[in-house]
Amino acid sequence: MSIDYGKDLETAYRIACWKDDPWTREGRERYTSALRRFKLLLKHPWFKEILSKDVVKILDLCSGKGIGGVALAKVIQENTEVELSMVDIREEAVKASLRFAKSEGVSAKALVKDAKSIHKLELFDIVLVYGGSLAHFNSWDFIKLLASATTVLEKDGVIIVEEMDRAHVLFTRGYKDFIVENPNPQSLAISIHIKYDPVTGSYYRRFIRLKDEYSVTLPINFRSISTIASILWLFVKNIDLLSTSDENIYLIIGRRPRRKITPEDLSESPIVLKRRSIYSLGETDL
Repeated sequence: MSIDYGKDLETAYRIACWKDDPWTREGRERYTSALRRFKLLLKHPWFKEILSKDVVKILDLCSGKGIGGVALAKVIQENTEVELSMVDIREEAVKASLRFAKSEGVSAKALVKDAKSIHKLELFDIVLVYGGSLAHFNSWDFIKLLASATTVLEKDGVIIVEEMDRAHVLFTRGYKDFIVENPNPQSLAISIHIKYDPVTGSYYRRFIRLKDEYSVTLPINFRSISTIASILWLFVKNIDLLSTSDENIYLIIGRRPRRKITPEDLSESPIVLKRRSIYSLGETDL
């Protein structure tokens, strides 16, 4: 992701109702749900060793305004000390995440940084990717994200991914050309399909706020839960999958990084990405 993409993403969050703001009713409900969800998740046996430590270090990737990371830290700090670090490409979101952490009594630091480049940071006991952030990473960047995220895991560390089974939703409900993104009459917003890029696997959508025609086009990516879990398995030695109370929303947890595929291994783009198009043989060659 580039800084320009970060600005476009910030625009999209202003247009669409993605429940990222913990000071809104919808955002507060997401935070309350995250607190309940993490209290249950931490009963999983993979967290027993981590929670026995004097200090648990958490990295919240694509943290947004802090709903996921602050909720996880708040639950853990009931029993042990927590060091929370949050990373997001949106500067406005990073500033908000620090304010939210402080308001919830959670000590935290935050960085404006591309999540694919965090592998040079310190090691963490838990890496969190919460709130459906994977939709913003195309097929190639998704691999780079996982390589970077698992590189900063301690040897017995756990990565937590909360995601929607987007491929299943598309198959069962269909992919609409026209979607209402924000139903509030004062800020009514829609999105429409623009194009599909087979090289990156991204569907480009135009997000439009109707009252002032404020708009932005973003690539959105759809994967099944099994696809996310199986690709993550290349980077960690074990995978588990947990259901949630929300339909089609799952928690994927991976334990113990393999450290076989590093971010440096993926630094050189393949020819198809350098060309940014599909190589055509021509009809007579097939």
